[in-house]
Amino acid sequence: MAEKVLPEQLRQFQFLQEIDDEDLRHLAAIARLVEFPANKVLYREGQTLSNIYLILSGSASIEICAAGIGCRRIMTVEAGDLLGISPAVGQARSTGTIRTLAPTEAIELNAGQVLTLCEHNPRFGYEFMRQVAMTISQRLNATRLQLLDVFGDAQQAGSEQEHDSRGTA
Repeated sequence: MAEKVLPEQLRQFQFLQEIDDEDLRHLAAIARLVEFPANKVLYREGQTLSNIYLILSGSASIEICAAGIGCRRIMTVEAGDLLGISPAVGQARSTGTIRTLAPTEAIELNAGQVLTLCEHNPRFGYEFMRQVAMTISQRLNATRLQLLDVFGDAQQAGSEQEHDSRGTA
């Protein structure tokens, strides 16, 4: 299924709340509705990205893979979230594997066309990129919290020893 998207469908995303109506109409003109079955790999780590997705329903995981360890889910995105944002910041390759966890409906945006809109309309470009930056910031914070869960006790013990060895305890 690949249907056109209405500006009203885009307006439901928190990510696009600050975009004015005219710019939203331009964005809707390059958007399409897509559906994916559960366990569908949208991108593999290192693969060239061409689309950005706004998740309408369902969920997807962002996984990273390493030799000897395999793939690990680092984040789950759900309805209302943005997925595949690397090309929006000039990074052509996926930094993780993106896989649907459930049947997922999304709005697909061609990254090149979005960047063209951003370049031709600085007001839209600023707001769109500000929202991308906020998404990246939220994901970095979530990753930081995950690392605290994984390494917190070991790091805390090391930090306390370092603190004690400087005589500042």
